[in-house]
Amino acid sequence: MADPASDSVPLPALPVAGPWFLLVTAAGTSARYGAGKKEFALIGDRSLLDLAISPFLDLSGLAGATLTAPAGLERETAAALSIETSTRLEKLAPCGFSIVTGASERRDSVRLGLEELAARAAAAGISPYDALVLVHDGARPRVSAALVRATEATARTKGACVPVTPLVDTPKLLGADGTVLEHPGRSRFGGAQTPQAFVLGPLLEAHRLAAAENWDCTDDASIWDRYVGPVAWIPGERDNLKVTYREDLAAASARAGGIPAPALRIGEGWDIHRLVEGRKLLLGGTEIPFEKGESGHSDGDVLWHAVIDALFGAASLGDIGSHFPPSDPGWKDADSSELARTAIALVRRSGWEPVNLDTTVTLERPRLGPFRDRICASMASALGMDVRAVSVKAKTKEGLDSVGRGEAIEARAIVLLVRTV
Repeated sequence: MADPASDSVPLPALPVAGPWFLLVTAAGTSARYGAGKKEFALIGDRSLLDLAISPFLDLSGLAGATLTAPAGLERETAAALSIETSTRLEKLAPCGFSIVTGASERRDSVRLGLEELAARAAAAGISPYDALVLVHDGARPRVSAALVRATEATARTKGACVPVTPLVDTPKLLGADGTVLEHPGRSRFGGAQTPQAFVLGPLLEAHRLAAAENWDCTDDASIWDRYVGPVAWIPGERDNLKVTYREDLAAASARAGGIPAPALRIGEGWDIHRLVEGRKLLLGGTEIPFEKGESGHSDGDVLWHAVIDALFGAASLGDIGSHFPPSDPGWKDADSSELARTAIALVRRSGWEPVNLDTTVTLERPRLGPFRDRICASMASALGMDVRAVSVKAKTKEGLDSVGRGEAIEARAIVLLVRTV
């Protein structure tokens, strides 16, 4: 047991008979994994996050769920869930599903998620002292329904439960001077897994105390042990591995009976804007001298808009309207080059890197040949790409339709992305 805390949290009467909630943690930086967010990495056509959540949805008694996400990646985290998983989460009764912005430390992210679940429980008339919460890592894609149910059942009678696997390697206590201080026998040690299950109310109170005392740890069983009481354990599962390093993804894929997702994605974007007087004609952030320019809520840069849609489409992150809606006054007259920088940052955080970009602009006048190199350089700079990987072609409609009559301008873009996670 950990050193006793200055305050303690009382344990309610056991067994706990109320419903249970799911808290999935995915707010980390994936620093040890390398480039990209590991929870967004794919096995087949599903993300690690989606695979981690789905086994819980087939079990009875689930009243609600919350997912923690990194600040600024809430939309991308939601997009990492399959349509089936998202639909089933939203239909959870009586408390539904939410995504909570996490913090820089895991302890604080979990506390924020617990606060959200407790508030949803209270709104539904459920006492947090008569409900369980199962806390699970979003990078554990192979948890079984049997382990989930066994952990939940034990927590109902013991208050807290953690699955544990025996150590394979012999543990050593290491000294700061580079020597081994102790050689403890491995029979008394084990590795903690998730889900870890607890009575919701006491765990939240324990997290509040830990935050007040700035006492940190790497899992919730440690906080329970310090502020509430003993934690029961059950045998974990070897297949329930956590993806921490990049090489772990291959092992998780093999155990899932699948293969890593294809390393390449192609996205296509298209846009058309009216040409009107009193506006600048902008293409890829380059101003083209002309008596008319693109009409639009932002600066109207039709080429950038097609490119942004291609990027979002290839990375499965929605479209330009879902990120920069024309109904939002904040994007009024916005610089589309800045929108493109935001878009490529989101794509890279999702685990993708652009390989090449091919675009076509269709308009009758003016001729774009003299500006082609400047447009390519501008887009390459904004996207952080080699200018040799960016192409701009110009076409006309030979007098046909609105573009041919000089009333509009059209752009198409195709982008190739390579997976980095």
